[in-house]
Amino acid sequence: MDEQKRKAYQDRLSARIQEWEAKIDQLAARLRRSEADLRVKMADEESDLRKRIDEAKRRLRELQDASGEGWEEVRAGAEKMWEDVRAAWERTSKKARKEGADLGMDPPDEEGSAR
Repeated sequence: MDEQKRKAYQDRLSARIQEWEAKIDQLAARLRRSEADLRVKMADEESDLRKRIDEAKRRLRELQDASGEGWEEVRAGAEKMWEDVRAAWERTSKKARKEGADLGMDPPDEEGSAR
């Protein structure tokens, strides 16, 4: 992959991380305003989502440092990681709905995804 495409991919990945961080921050704000029992029930999910975004940041740094064939391998791992982030978001959303909470759990728009 040429350098220009790599840079574009990294830029999209960075933007995606920022979108997800903002969405998780919104979730945290809604949880802070919600009932205490819901905050307790959802705290682990928020923590899990934040850990996954931290992993995404680590992957972005790996992508920025990788070269050649190693870059493609790291990129494939980053794509799998995004599938995991989305799945965690869906689980959290499902749990919130089960608890009767409307926390605005639509995932970030990924039209400009890193793919």
